[in-house]
Amino acid sequence: MTHNHHRRHLFIDRPLQVALLFRALLYWAVCLMAQLLMVFFFAIVSSSSDDFLANGPQLWFHLQLSVVASLVLLPVILLDLLKLSHRWVGPISRLRKSLSALSRGESVPPIRFRGGDFWQELASDVNVVAAELGRQRAASPEESEGIGEPLATNTREPAAGSKSEPVSAAAI
Repeated sequence: MTHNHHRRHLFIDRPLQVALLFRALLYWAVCLMAQLLMVFFFAIVSSSSDDFLANGPQLWFHLQLSVVASLVLLPVILLDLLKLSHRWVGPISRLRKSLSALSRGESVPPIRFRGGDFWQELASDVNVVAAELGRQRAASPEESEGIGEPLATNTREPAAGSKSEPVSAAAI
């Protein structure tokens, strides 16, 4: 039986992926400016002042050609970067949902990622912790009424400067 693991969403974690694409766009703009400056300075260095003015239309053509070539590549680069980001943003999103379900006392199926996704080892580690938590919940009959209760009420990160106590596996 084969599973169809196609991406259904263009953006998984919109703020993160938009920031990544915006950064790539800034890098592209800087590279384009550097390329245009190189073409311009090459024209200055390789010609005399009279030739430079006479070759103005040719220089303008080369500058336009650089911009067009760069603009043709930009969507390809941004789409590839977006697809690459799916390989780490998607798994982290799935891990976050599974951990949230575990903290609410729900059981979760083992996490499996697509073949090319990052964080494969992290999924294995979470699966081990989820299985152990399930065994502990099943083994403690005095807490069987509280299985559906959340492990923690606060799911936010501790505030800066606040102290948080580490939780041992035995405490879970």
